[in-house]
Amino acid sequence: MKLRGKAVIVTGASSGIGRATAQEFARAGSNVVLASRDQKELEELAQELAGRPGRRLVVPVDVRDAQAVNAMVQRTVEEFGSVDVLVNNAAQGLDASVAEGKIENMRYVMDVNVFGAIYGVQAVVPHMKRQGSGCIVNVSSVESRIAVPFNGIYSATKAALTAITDALRMELEGTGIKVINVYPGLTVTAFHKNTIREVELPPRSRWLRGVPPSAAAKTIVQAVRREQREAFVTLGDAVAVAIKNVSPRLVEWGIRRLWLPSKDRPEVES
Repeated sequence: MKLRGKAVIVTGASSGIGRATAQEFARAGSNVVLASRDQKELEELAQELAGRPGRRLVVPVDVRDAQAVNAMVQRTVEEFGSVDVLVNNAAQGLDASVAEGKIENMRYVMDVNVFGAIYGVQAVVPHMKRQGSGCIVNVSSVESRIAVPFNGIYSATKAALTAITDALRMELEGTGIKVINVYPGLTVTAFHKNTIREVELPPRSRWLRGVPPSAAAKTIVQAVRREQREAFVTLGDAVAVAIKNVSPRLVEWGIRRLWLPSKDRPEVES
């Protein structure tokens, strides 16, 4: 897909991978809709991108609100005449025990990570079908394929998103709409600072090193250009998933030592 002049919605655009993705699409000359709950950050990003080709539209939105998501898509069509790309990137983290975690936090994360993406899909598909073209990118995670301790609910939401993406791709066959799964791994952003924490995890192993959000952003934009089915951000992530498929015990052994290097188990907060 050629990106110059295309209308691109990026949710979770105020920080991290979303912000970097919006910047990357702006560099490509797209008209970018900046969507998140943080209007101040979005306005600052719009000013930062003012010198780039294309236009910007700031839309404060909570992706848990289906009506707000529909309104965002309608504004996009009214402003740019089409909606060509949706990047479902908004996400919420949760550090919690599956057995002892708070159900209300689990539901909240499900609402953001799963239903937020579904609302976006249902809002853009009618427009894309009328156009006979479009691209939906669901930003999943390596954790959708390799779960890690005390991130089980987050991993579950991303696994759900992966399954939804695969099913949607088949459902939309022949409509001209492309559907892409992108799997970032450990990424150095403020995402973990905003994670809901029910447990305090020990420091991770020094061997676990993340990539900058720009790496994920470039992968997303490249996947749209090439109309790929799925894309990993790093070769290491792809290899880890391949090994998991062949030898899950080996991967679980490695995760326990890298993700929870301390012998002490995290304590659940009251």
